[in-house]
Amino acid sequence: MTQFKKLAIAGAVTALMMSATAAEAHVSYNTGASTANNNAIGPWTGGAPSYDGKLPVTWVANVHNDINPNATYEVSKANAIEEGAASTYAVETVANRWNPTRSWGNALDFGLIDLHTTGNLLIQVAADASQSSTFTPGFTLFSGWANTATGNKHGSWNVNPDAPTTLGATGLTYLGHASTTIAGGVASYLFTGLTAGHYSLWIGGNGPTGSPVGSQSYVANITASPVPVPGAVWLFGSALAGVVGLRRRKIVA
Repeated sequence: MTQFKKLAIAGAVTALMMSATAAEAHVSYNTGASTANNNAIGPWTGGAPSYDGKLPVTWVANVHNDINPNATYEVSKANAIEEGAASTYAVETVANRWNPTRSWGNALDFGLIDLHTTGNLLIQVAADASQSSTFTPGFTLFSGWANTATGNKHGSWNVNPDAPTTLGATGLTYLGHASTTIAGGVASYLFTGLTAGHYSLWIGGNGPTGSPVGSQSYVANITASPVPVPGAVWLFGSALAGVVGLRRRKIVA
């Protein structure tokens, strides 16, 4: 009977963890996104982020890498509909204004990432083939969420990629960026050893002057992975375990 109770408890705990993973590991979309300067209060398909900046945000990826350390979080029209958005919902940017030589904040899509534990993030942004998009992506990642009480995305921003304050976005620190010049291509960057906390991902078009400047549908994949433990640490751990085992044997003898 005792063994049966243990198995029952273990099964209940496993089921609870699985349900928590399904409920918490998701991307939440702002279905009331506006081109105005505001903090995008929603309504959201999932829980709204505790974001008090004034730049409009269209999605937040809740990266629960403490529960599922190797999960991939997809930001896309298809995923938004799965999360409860209307079939007309769009995940897109406009124009080709990520490029520093013709940057313009009004053309960017602003996303948030909530990373729960230290880890690596592989970020890949590409055209949404299911929407027949020929998007040429570029993106920039910052640590932090904008904390200013004012913001104005109607201005240039990426002349210097680590100067988001030109849009009134204080509290951000530049971490890196990636882009491609191939229409329908993929921009990819592996960010290593990120600490738990908030991150901001700004996505825009990097197409050439004169290329299509209408709405550009995209898919962003954010893949979390643990920080690898150095081999020396494993060797030290094995050696320490061996010493402890030898000492125990001596005590028994």
